[in-house]
Amino acid sequence: MTTAALKKKIKSLVDKTTSEKKLNEAYKLLLIETKAEALARLMQATTAQSEREVAAGLGQNWAEVREEMRALIRKPRRIAASRKATARKGK
Repeated sequence: MTTAALKKKIKSLVDKTTSEKKLNEAYKLLLIETKAEALARLMQATTAQSEREVAAGLGQNWAEVREEMRALIRKPRRIAASRKATARKGK
């Protein structure tokens, strides 16, 4: 069934329905945001915020980013041992 045919069937059912409860449930169902819609909305909001920050001069240039990343890479990290080292006696 095509989208147009499905819309036509739904519209005819809505027009025939007199139950306020059914219409409210259909309305609530159609208001629910899908994951794809939520992701698109989030991406658009993030992009808009990023553009505002860049326009305000709040972004970093590549040299600053590169230096920050190099500093993170050079930073000594403590690596956890998988077990406690123990002294072994010779055989």
